[in-house]
Amino acid sequence: MRSKLAPSAILMLCLASGAYAGTNNVVPTTTLTAETGNNTSAASTFTPQSDGNLGAGNVSKVSIRTLLYAGSNTPIYAHFMGWFGQSNHMSVGYTSSSGTQVKAQVSDALSRGISGFILDWYGPNNSMPNNTALALMNEAQSRGGAFQFGIMYDGGALGACAATSGCNLNQQAINDLTYAYNNFEQSSAYMTSNGRPVVWFFSPDRYGTLNWAQIASSVPGNPLFVFQNSGGFTHGNSSGSFSWVIIDTSNAYDWNQSYLDNFYLTSFSYPQELTYGTGYKGFNDSLAAWGANRIMNQQCGQVWMNTLAEIGRYFSASNQLNAIQLVTWNDYEEGSELETGIDNCVSLSATLTANVLSWSVTGNLNTVDHFTVFISSDGENLMSLGDLPATATSLNLTSAAMAPGSYTLHVKAVGKPSLANKMSQAVAYSVADLPPTAQLSVTPTSGVAPLVVNASTAGSTDADGTIVSSSINFGDGSATVAGPAASHTYTVPGTYALTATVTDNSGLSSTATATVMVKADQPPVVELTVTPSSGASPLAVAVYANSSYDPDGTITASKITFGDGASASGISANHTYTGPGTYTVSATLTDNAGLSSTASTVVQVYGVKVTSPANGTTLSSPVHVAASATSAHPITAMRIYVDNISRYATNSSSLNRYVSLSAGTHYVVVQAWDSTGAVFKTPVNITVK
Repeated sequence: MRSKLAPSAILMLCLASGAYAGTNNVVPTTTLTAETGNNTSAASTFTPQSDGNLGAGNVSKVSIRTLLYAGSNTPIYAHFMGWFGQSNHMSVGYTSSSGTQVKAQVSDALSRGISGFILDWYGPNNSMPNNTALALMNEAQSRGGAFQFGIMYDGGALGACAATSGCNLNQQAINDLTYAYNNFEQSSAYMTSNGRPVVWFFSPDRYGTLNWAQIASSVPGNPLFVFQNSGGFTHGNSSGSFSWVIIDTSNAYDWNQSYLDNFYLTSFSYPQELTYGTGYKGFNDSLAAWGANRIMNQQCGQVWMNTLAEIGRYFSASNQLNAIQLVTWNDYEEGSELETGIDNCVSLSATLTANVLSWSVTGNLNTVDHFTVFISSDGENLMSLGDLPATATSLNLTSAAMAPGSYTLHVKAVGKPSLANKMSQAVAYSVADLPPTAQLSVTPTSGVAPLVVNASTAGSTDADGTIVSSSINFGDGSATVAGPAASHTYTVPGTYALTATVTDNSGLSSTATATVMVKADQPPVVELTVTPSSGASPLAVAVYANSSYDPDGTITASKITFGDGASASGISANHTYTGPGTYTVSATLTDNAGLSSTASTVVQVYGVKVTSPANGTTLSSPVHVAASATSAHPITAMRIYVDNISRYATNSSSLNRYVSLSAGTHYVVVQAWDSTGAVFKTPVNITVK
């Protein structure tokens, strides 16, 4: 059996993008013929029968143990008929005693989780079942301990003796069981319990109650005797009992749960004895020569699953059942055979929409163990796309990552153990060739001209092939560059659209774009502050080219001019204005590209400005005195003092006056007042000749 994928694992396979990976080809692991044809040991010529037996077909090989209670380790056996090929039995297409047939039956049983056959035996005088027993022993011995066999002594073996006058039934049973010990029970593959061979009995007292104490003491090998039904636990010389399929002739839909309940409950009263539980699909003897219209309908596999589930009501991992005998492996005549499998009455239909394969089931979904999705490129040779749980109804085929091409799909409903598998019709599926996926990386995406840009298509992919060529166009009229990577210099500012083109091995192409912004070099930015910006002379100021920066480079030179002929290097300086006036302060910054920016501001210095006479001059009398005064407030008066004596006064902001002075050195002061009473003055020293 193929391993199952958990639902979460299936989901993890689906590609979120929905794009095909397109890299996988079909690598066949099986065929449509194998997945739908006869995979049982039944003859391929065997066709369905009216008693409910399936024709040879494809059945589930999921282990029967999965239908038992959790932690079960009980051996699973099947009741085996060895009489086919005789004229007094139905033809099923094979001869039971054939070594080839027995080999196929053992292999089939092992593939379903069955580890032994209990043969319905009629003694050494019934040659076909006896020869089948010999063939079964030889085959079991060849399986290295993986398979066992046992003998169930059928009361029918005593029929000839019972019909013969003077024949001793007890002695006949002793003779037959002695043969069984000598020819079967000493085999390494024979079923034992605590070292003692086990012999089962099917209706052995049908011709009269036998002397079981005599039989037990006379048969060699000290075998354990196991009888039938709840009464088998108390049968004479019993070491255990087995349950069977018991028919309620008044109700064909009664799977006789009450019988099984009674059997398992009774077994608890005999813990030292062996208990053989059972599972069966149903019963129908309408085709048997001895039929009595005893029918238990299979109910599309529900009886089979119910009888095995019933065991779990009484047994568990901590209270293991001794063994299970399935009824039956191949009783075709009474419609209980499991060899051809069990019909679960399920049909399956599949459809494809876009990339999603969906399916629906008609019938009992509880008979489906899981689904398997197959894909084929020729309609016959199949590759599994995985097993999905019975709850699944679809599969996103993008998870399969198939290469471009035409395919067929099938969904197989794998049944619960030994139930029929069902295959959907073929669904056509095409995978188109996909273009590559282009990716363009650009570094940097912006800067100042001249700007060097590196571009690459290395991240490009092709989902279903390989990329065979690449080219890059830089969008400025320059020639397209072939290859997956290139470098380019932009000398002109602007916004440029780059385009990369990649082509795959199928000739399909795709493009990717990117944008580069190229800017012109920008001069520095200057923000100039002067503190204070006005005041009385002499005025000391601090100058700072505040927040000065270069947006695309660095400042390499700076100069401050104060407007009075003085200057300083750097972005900050202190300066004192000694005379009143309006001065323009400027700061000039130069960046690494040689670009300069200048910011200016005005400083207002208040006071008296004497335009005549000049300080330290020698002149003749009368002396011309001319001056003007400034303030933040209106000037209300001006006055001339010569040697500290007032010589002239005016109520205006300027004066223009000739003053007669004697020869000699004089100290001349021009003084002004504003409306607040503030005083401003400027002294001048002169010599009069």
